[in-house]
Amino acid sequence: MNALHLNRHALGLCVAAELLAGCGGSQPPIGAPGAMARSFTESGSQVVTLATLKSEPESETYKVTPPLLYVTNVSETDNDVNVYDPDARDAVPVAVISDKINTPNGDCIDSKGTLYVTNEPSDGPGWISEYPLGKTVASKVITDGVSTPAFCAIDAEGNLWVTNLGLNDVVEYLYGSSKPHLVITKGLYYPLGIAIDHTANLYVVTGFGSSSRNVEVYAHGGKSPSRTISNGITWPDGIALDSNGTLYVPNIVTENVEEYRYGQSRPFQTITDDMHQPANVTVSKKGVLYVANLQSQTSNVVEFRLGSLQPMKRQISNGLFNPQGLAYYPPLLP
Repeated sequence: MNALHLNRHALGLCVAAELLAGCGGSQPPIGAPGAMARSFTESGSQVVTLATLKSEPESETYKVTPPLLYVTNVSETDNDVNVYDPDARDAVPVAVISDKINTPNGDCIDSKGTLYVTNEPSDGPGWISEYPLGKTVASKVITDGVSTPAFCAIDAEGNLWVTNLGLNDVVEYLYGSSKPHLVITKGLYYPLGIAIDHTANLYVVTGFGSSSRNVEVYAHGGKSPSRTISNGITWPDGIALDSNGTLYVPNIVTENVEEYRYGQSRPFQTITDDMHQPANVTVSKKGVLYVANLQSQTSNVVEFRLGSLQPMKRQISNGLFNPQGLAYYPPLLP
């Protein structure tokens, strides 16, 4: 497994007062050049590349009954995307997507229900796999311009945006295209989470593995940050925006989700209840916030009503281990 990716998922086993020193205190900063991590191959599991992945899903289709929540799942035995009915009590996966999946990290959905998944294998540059709505078999694989893809987002025109840890950049793919259209590099160092607001501003988490972690904001069409959000940022991963432009930033180490009003750089409220190394967030059209808890002992997805700091009783945990990516259908798009 990719050192960068495994280190993020291994946080549940290695939370310390200062993770930058590494679990044992002698390693280089997590994600820094030269940093190493135990890969799944060392524990006896086979590392699979895109070329050797097999298309043997249990079922090639599943019934599409919105709403649906897509959660990427990574462990030594599970590399897949689980599909849930988020409104179900004690929800179990209604489908499992494993075709062309290897160490999936982020996922996102366009207006037609097409699912995009970023994959971070240990022995290659990675890829983005694409699935039509209701299908478990990939219709397309994007490799051009991809190197250790972390997260993705869809803009108002249906264009795909992807963060690359391996290239320290953000790449835009026009709708339906597998070729990079725009590449942003300025202000980026190991970029992770990405989100786009209703005015086409781009928000990118950057600084993974460094002492300076923040969210860079790029104005529509800009290739350099127009402002930087650092207040309340400790160890962010995935991010999301709601229909009001509120920015949600989960911090894995301090175990909270900071909320920022549109255009503001200081959080106005903080979620701490039921947070166990929150790694990613997504928001439904109704304003329900979903938070993926990475900690292996309490891997789950927790729900919050719009503006609430108290979690709803309903949680999703069946079939989850180190959940990371979250995507909701029908999606809330800019």
